[in-house]
Amino acid sequence: MLTTPPLSLYVHLPWCVRKCPYCDFNSHQQRGALPFDAYVDALIADLEHDLPLVWGRIVHSVFFGGGTPSLFPPEAIDRFLQQASARLRIAPNAEITLEANPGTLEHGPFPGYRKAGVNRLSIGVQSFDDASLQRLGRIHSSGDAERAVKAAQDAGFDNINLDLDAAAADAGERRGRLLEQALALHPTHLSHYQLTLEAGTAFGARPPKGIPTSTAPGTCRKPAGRLAQAGFAQYEVSAWARAGHRCAHNLNY
Repeated sequence: MLTTPPLSLYVHLPWCVRKCPYCDFNSHQQRGALPFDAYVDALIADLEHDLPLVWGRIVHSVFFGGGTPSLFPPEAIDRFLQQASARLRIAPNAEITLEANPGTLEHGPFPGYRKAGVNRLSIGVQSFDDASLQRLGRIHSSGDAERAVKAAQDAGFDNINLDLDAAAADAGERRGRLLEQALALHPTHLSHYQLTLEAGTAFGARPPKGIPTSTAPGTCRKPAGRLAQAGFAQYEVSAWARAGHRCAHNLNY
């Protein structure tokens, strides 16, 4: 008997305040007001086109990626989920993740995202060192990142991933400090990865100075011991989670 994997829905929201120099995703710098309503309409039209491919199957996870999905207001996220739920069978306990950039968040939206149905956040912290963040082309500060995580927790989010760029910590001592600062915020999931220079990106054309990449000697050391001590288990190359908090969407991929 032929079986199919669990069904997951990925929703791409492609705009950013500014495109990061290492990013090779389909993302575009925001220029003027974003067409939230028109874009949600387009997403639903695209979903309807593909519905015959998934009739009767249950959606177990939804992932809003980008781009910077947190540029979209909670009302737009809620409208999409309501429209999608009218067309798809979304499991009552489905994991619904929203990627968020600390540089695009006010404290207000978090309760709105939660009310809309988002139950997991992936926050692009990358580093807690302001100089490293500037070298990486990020628009937020370390203080912005800490405030974003705490505001999300205050809004009731108890399933939070932090993206960490090990390239931002270019020595063992600094890398250890990056992990300690992340762990102090009590996330349930960590993505700890190396910077890769991709063709077609600004960093690909002009490699950065002072930032190790995935090809630099010694940059692939894994933080296994410290994260295991803190209660995290590795389940993918760069993914670490506390018990019960492995990302269902990642696992399905």
